[in-house]
Amino acid sequence: MSLSISDRRLGAMLLEQGLISDEDLHRAIEAHTAMGGGRLSDILIQHNIVSERRIAKVIEENLGIPLIDLLKESLDPSAYQLLPGQTAQQHNAFPFAADHARRILKVAFLDPLHNMSLETVEDDTNYSVEPYQGLRSQLQWAIAKHYPELNLSIPEVTDIGHSEVAKVGQIMLRRGFIKETQLTEALSEQQKSGEPLGRVLVRMKYISEEQLYEVLSEHAGVPFIRNPKDYEPSDEVLGHMLRSDSIRLQAVPLEEHSGALLVGSSDFRNRADIEAAVGRPVKLALILPLALQELIERFYPEKSALGETLMQQGKITREQLLEGLSIQRRTRSNKPLGEILVDLGYLKVEDLESALSNQKSSGTRLEDTLVQSGKISEETIARSLALQLGYEYVNLNEAQVQLAVAQMVSESTARRYTVIPLRMQGNALVVAMKDPRHIFAIDDLRVMTGREIIPVVAQEKDILKIIERIHGNTDISSLNKELAAMRKDAAKEEQNSVLDALDDNAIVKVVDTIIREAALQEASDIHIEPNPTSLKVRFRVDGALREYQELPKSAANSIAARIKILGNLDIAERRIPQDGRVRFRKGAIDLDLRLSTLPTVYGEKIVMRLLQKASNIPEVEQLGFSEHNYQRFIDTIEKPYGIFLITGPTGSGKSFTTFSILKRISTPDSNTTTVEDPVEYEIPGINQTQVNVQAGMTFARALRSFLRQDPDIIMVGEIRDGETAQIATEAALTGHLVIATLHTNDAPGAITRLEEMGVESFNISAALIGVLAQRLVRRVCQNCKVAVSADPEVLRKLGLQEKDIKNATLYRGTGCAKCNQTGYKGRMAIHELLVVDEHVKKGINTGKAATEIKEIAMQHSGLKTLRTDGLEKALQGMTTLEEILGNTNE
Repeated sequence: MSLSISDRRLGAMLLEQGLISDEDLHRAIEAHTAMGGGRLSDILIQHNIVSERRIAKVIEENLGIPLIDLLKESLDPSAYQLLPGQTAQQHNAFPFAADHARRILKVAFLDPLHNMSLETVEDDTNYSVEPYQGLRSQLQWAIAKHYPELNLSIPEVTDIGHSEVAKVGQIMLRRGFIKETQLTEALSEQQKSGEPLGRVLVRMKYISEEQLYEVLSEHAGVPFIRNPKDYEPSDEVLGHMLRSDSIRLQAVPLEEHSGALLVGSSDFRNRADIEAAVGRPVKLALILPLALQELIERFYPEKSALGETLMQQGKITREQLLEGLSIQRRTRSNKPLGEILVDLGYLKVEDLESALSNQKSSGTRLEDTLVQSGKISEETIARSLALQLGYEYVNLNEAQVQLAVAQMVSESTARRYTVIPLRMQGNALVVAMKDPRHIFAIDDLRVMTGREIIPVVAQEKDILKIIERIHGNTDISSLNKELAAMRKDAAKEEQNSVLDALDDNAIVKVVDTIIREAALQEASDIHIEPNPTSLKVRFRVDGALREYQELPKSAANSIAARIKILGNLDIAERRIPQDGRVRFRKGAIDLDLRLSTLPTVYGEKIVMRLLQKASNIPEVEQLGFSEHNYQRFIDTIEKPYGIFLITGPTGSGKSFTTFSILKRISTPDSNTTTVEDPVEYEIPGINQTQVNVQAGMTFARALRSFLRQDPDIIMVGEIRDGETAQIATEAALTGHLVIATLHTNDAPGAITRLEEMGVESFNISAALIGVLAQRLVRRVCQNCKVAVSADPEVLRKLGLQEKDIKNATLYRGTGCAKCNQTGYKGRMAIHELLVVDEHVKKGINTGKAATEIKEIAMQHSGLKTLRTDGLEKALQGMTTLEEILGNTNE
């Protein structure tokens, strides 16, 4: 069951505002599937993820649809009498005012984003509708009261129960969880937002979620289970609920308890619905939401998605499904649930086949839209799909793929269905798939291989990478022989002969293979370097150059010409440097490369930088901040104005950090503008300008223009000169948030650099809000890491002694195929965050040197140096002491 367009819009807005997380959204999507439909907002509200008033506020702020209070509004009979009661009830709509002269009707809707409801009201009234939002309880009250022909009982509607709120607040005070001043502040906020008091206190970080649930359990008179992992319910106990019941009601049966069923839930208000579902009295206990999700995953792993789909379609009853699942559990049967239901006589074979077909061809999903927008990672989607359908999730970067097994499926089939066989399991074939609901793909694979297929879920990009690795491989050694056979007399090669050589398929294949292999090795740069005897190709992987291949010297000009053609450069010009951009598409490889050529004494050297796609830019949570630095960093970048600098040498990850910040703080209601040289990542919703010095478009000139474009956030690719520094500082002082990069060795050094560029100290102290210095260090390969003792010489150079690391376990990679025998796989950042507070400002104003400012910041502002942050991460086993020593200098 796919979500409606209006639900997709709402999900995107809530994510954009940071009111829900990826995990929250996927809990709601899973509940939506389990419940067979429903509004996303209802599910979010029911699961205590976000309140109804908070959702209404988001819609009002983003779409301009106001929330109306029907209890306080003077309701116009001439308005609601225009709409038939059945239409009002069916569409949860209530007209409360009318402008008859202009034929405009003001209508409160439960879902003002649902176009069908608006069109229906317009058709039934022949008035143009001006939509408003209405709360569910108020709409039910208004419809029941003012449409007596519907014979609905009129519900009692009140504002937030102040007495209940007061009781909860008093319990918290009595337990010493909060202070009177904090309660007063939270009550004020609660009146504005309409959120439950407890949620407000958690959001304001006055109490923890566990403390909230302790208070709620006391208030409701039910026990609170701190460690539900101790429970091991029997199959009979679990059999009282389906997986869909558990997700829908946010509850899990735990044990028989004095003639009643003990059920753990995250919401005590669900008791009546839980008792209706299990058909017997229940004793309720509260469990934290996250702990409850873990129990659902642990207790309901069976693949019952098909059975629940059949139940939703009315093909079988809930009781019949429970019986089928019970038989499957008791007999430990591997027989599919659908076949068991057919054997029991509850289901016809044709109904099963129809259900399988429908399950495969379900509609467009919200998650696909959100992945494209960069709001949810592909990994989160894959893990959620595996959880939802009950399949195993496989990380192909860590899994062992058997070459002979992978080649059991042809390249065309693997690409058509986005699948790759991984291993044999008995006589069955384990196949990684993007979507295991693709029944036709499974059937085709079963026929082709003659084996039963066991699907597992993997990320699409990882599957495509394996397909490229296995099926797209070109033998570079055979190409080398072809190249060696070409004419070796480079002196005789003129432009025409170069063009003729380009027709040789070997040259095209060599260039394609180099780029393709660099992408598969996750290289950041390709270096093609001529020397007296050969053409050397090297890749930069995890910050270090690795030799890939040596090619014949005679092929150098032809390869350079081929690459120039890809980048639209002048192939005849070899005397001056040239820059360009290459869009490379081959098979599953689709990437952009920044191209640079440089004349050397042995020929043209070519460097191609592989540019990441905008969708791969990480969230700030994924930037590797320590717990100490993370909240300080968030608090700093979320300030409304000022200048925030990111510093470090080339290749230290400044661009990724910069765009992660923009991704976090750039909202639809803000005007974000960047000036870059060059534009590396094209980000939707952000105005990006490229420096063009020849045309007069410099950083400084672009910045001056930006200030006339009503910006909220300005990003400067790099502050290179005094004029740019001066304008950026002035922009920060006039109410803009400026994010910029600078080349300095540490964070306090940025202050000295600005002073050297001519920015006055008093302006720096007034405008600067923070500086982040960072370096990238290699991660220890998780596949081959082993515990090691520290090298005494490294400890000496780092200023450490054995006693300083006695409680830590150090790791080093021994070298394996996954890390190309280096012992390292991937990189992470180490940080030095200088927050400009009053102590630092005073130091800047009094002309303190960078070293003195660093001492002040370490003493008063919580600054930890790059080396300190790196050592902490090394002692946690994330990297090595050698990496920290090689990348920091203190």
